[in-house]
Amino acid sequence: VPDLTSSGDESNSIAIVTGSNTGVGFETASGLAERGYHVILACRSRDKGEAAAGRINSRLESFTDDDAHHASQHFVPGGKASFLHPLNLASLPSVRSFCKVFSTKYNSLNLLVNNAGINSQGDVTEDGLEICFQSNFVGHFLLTKLLLDPLLRAKNKYQTGSNNELESGRIVNLSSVTHHFAPANERTFSTDLSKKLPLNNGIHDQHFWLGSALPGLSSGTYRESKLASILFSMELNKRYGDRGIRSIAANPGSVSSDIWRNESAFMRKVYKMVYLTPKQGSSTSLAGAIGSIPKDALYLQPYWQPNLKRQELQESQSFCQWYGLPFPMTEMLGPYVGHAIIEPRLPSDGCGGYKSSEDLWNVCEQITSPEN
Repeated sequence: VPDLTSSGDESNSIAIVTGSNTGVGFETASGLAERGYHVILACRSRDKGEAAAGRINSRLESFTDDDAHHASQHFVPGGKASFLHPLNLASLPSVRSFCKVFSTKYNSLNLLVNNAGINSQGDVTEDGLEICFQSNFVGHFLLTKLLLDPLLRAKNKYQTGSNNELESGRIVNLSSVTHHFAPANERTFSTDLSKKLPLNNGIHDQHFWLGSALPGLSSGTYRESKLASILFSMELNKRYGDRGIRSIAANPGSVSSDIWRNESAFMRKVYKMVYLTPKQGSSTSLAGAIGSIPKDALYLQPYWQPNLKRQELQESQSFCQWYGLPFPMTEMLGPYVGHAIIEPRLPSDGCGGYKSSEDLWNVCEQITSPEN
């Protein structure tokens, strides 16, 4: 696994990781704390969030010098984890409340890792949205928008060869291999709500994304939320890249984590045998957060791929392998390499996905507006 190059003065750097009391989010938060960051665990439950912060801090306090060397070649003393305020992504008022509390206490935000997610579909949130799409994406959209000012005030330094590059805040949006399976011609129009929308036209446009957000209109909101995460990173880079914001989409791989808590005990045992551990799954999130990533890279995943696209990147940039668009099966299971750049499967909108990403942004602005 290539080494990561972390940002400048981590002792004053703040990171937020959503869904970080367990699984990939917990290991991501722990990895950032090991590198000297003050990591805020953004979770629904205060009790679970405070307990997770305690576990991370105890782990840091128990490190010997030898432990620290083996745990992370970039171990930086002084990192810590804390719980600030409950965050329920399935409640837009909760998202607003969290951001208000954060902004009253902190002036800047170096890293935002939008990690939290569920894979159960069909329920309706208090905001009248489909629970999976809101929890995985719409809640993160609002969270990110409300935290843009502190993200823009942050200063991150990344080593690229012999030069130091300065960025504002960095945003990591967790995606999945399932984004490959979110075509615009798959819909389940099973309720009267379908009358609000025209028949799907095979394009990932505003009608498509509204159908993902509203309940009862789609049977594929999980995979649609993971495609949305990639497009969100594209749109953030387009809108705020010239002001220093950088966003990366990261697929943790197939991970044996709490996201499978509703599966049978037998299937959870199978997943534990064949899937990555949460710590392995956190490698793409950590790379996206603190790696020196080439400017045109958008999407990371953790497996070796057979379709090498280019390999001319400098060793000091951490990423030596760049793969083309994969056969999806090789992005589900394969030889674990930690993190590698790969081409995502973007909508065929004639604009490289940017028409769809703009439509997604506009729909989310509409449905997260306080007037709605």
